[in-house]
Amino acid sequence: MIKPHPTTVLMYHAVSAVGDGFSRADAHYSVGPTQFLEQLQIVRDAGRRPQSVQSLLLRPEASAVAFTFDDGDVSNAWAAQALHDAGGSGDFFVNTQTIGKTGHLSWQALRDMTAAGMSIQSHAHSHRYLDELTLAEVEQELHTSKAMLEDKLGCPVELFAPPGGRMPAGMHLTTTRLGYKAICSSRVALWHDLRSDDIPRLAVLRGTTPAQFAKWLAQDRLELLRQRLRYGALISSKQLLGNTNYERVRRGLLRLASGGR
Repeated sequence: MIKPHPTTVLMYHAVSAVGDGFSRADAHYSVGPTQFLEQLQIVRDAGRRPQSVQSLLLRPEASAVAFTFDDGDVSNAWAAQALHDAGGSGDFFVNTQTIGKTGHLSWQALRDMTAAGMSIQSHAHSHRYLDELTLAEVEQELHTSKAMLEDKLGCPVELFAPPGGRMPAGMHLTTTRLGYKAICSSRVALWHDLRSDDIPRLAVLRGTTPAQFAKWLAQDRLELLRQRLRYGALISSKQLLGNTNYERVRRGLLRLASGGR
């Protein structure tokens, strides 16, 4: 079945204040709690409802905005409660290797989030970039994560989000073989077709303005084009520099942007 209208799928990481002493997430990818609540209000004002990708695969909803979160940061428990209070849900992609470690969600937090209607899905076992691994290592990462989450939480794990958005060739064949239904990628676009096993997302950053966010919900073509061009530039940089050099350059640029801190 094809959705009557495309869906905006949002990608978050942490929802925490800089220097709060709890979150270990990259500040660039961390939105503040007030910022997150403001974005939920923008969703409500637009007549939309926050939903998980998993719930939309089961019950398509034209007015929905999909909320997803990568990395399993400890702040995601607060975000899940905020979504629940807003009458919605979200998908939380976690690395099973880091569950319970400092700055990350615990198994009890994940069970509480599941009980509140959140969707807990796979971000691989560790956070290694999959395009640097052998096929056997990739399969082990995905199999281990899926098996552990399903065993500990008792809920189906059918969605996968690749760490850092990096994927080797043939990734969709691998996920299908291992029992996943779709990949929530970092590709920038709207989600048009429920039959597609590649679900694009828009990355919400600390610097995402309320005006930008509102345009994403309105699916403004010019704003989406800007985001696609930005994504294309990032992909080209990663391919040109390689993962290690890209991360080094990125850290340096972010440090300069923050005044050298």
